[in-house]
Amino acid sequence: MKQQSLVALSALMFSSSVFANGEFEPNKKECVNVGKEITRVSSEMDTAKSGIQKSWLKRQLGALKTKRTSCSMKGFEANKPELAKL
Repeated sequence: MKQQSLVALSALMFSSSVFANGEFEPNKKECVNVGKEITRVSSEMDTAKSGIQKSWLKRQLGALKTKRTSCSMKGFEANKPELAKL
């Protein structure tokens, strides 16, 4: 439990600095795997046990969805493997 909390806290600090800076500039390389990351984070959120981890994953998922929207608006196609689950 303590180890999970430390991992979640470390990841939270990292993701906050990466996603909160708002400096994402869409390009083909950045946009290609956004859908895969959304799928990965979604499935990880389904299995997360701690509230801290779930909270961090929810924030990450929101940032990834914003990133996917930016990619679409700039004309770059983000892979959408999450549609394959349906």
